[in-house]
Amino acid sequence: MKILIAAKKEGWDAPVSNRFGRAPGFTLYDDETKSISWYSNADNLQAEHGVGIQAAQKATTLGADVVITGGNFGPKATEVLQKTGAKLVDYAGNITVKEAIDKYKGE
Repeated sequence: MKILIAAKKEGWDAPVSNRFGRAPGFTLYDDETKSISWYSNADNLQAEHGVGIQAAQKATTLGADVVITGGNFGPKATEVLQKTGAKLVDYAGNITVKEAIDKYKGE
């Protein structure tokens, strides 16, 4: 299982971003290897529109089974991600990447 988390920066202790399409980047957790990888979302930070769709396509390309954010995904990103069968999870509040992964795996 691969879990993609919208994050404010790289690392286990990075805060989860409350914005999906405009998150600074994405942490991809691979449950098989128990490792994380960082993917910048810098291109979307300056884009005027379409950021949710592009972020959702990135999640799809990376093979995410679960996508976590700290806020709203937006309607277009939700539509794209639901078509792939990915599970969408919103953990509002102050939570780190590691806490989000642990919380999801404990559900």
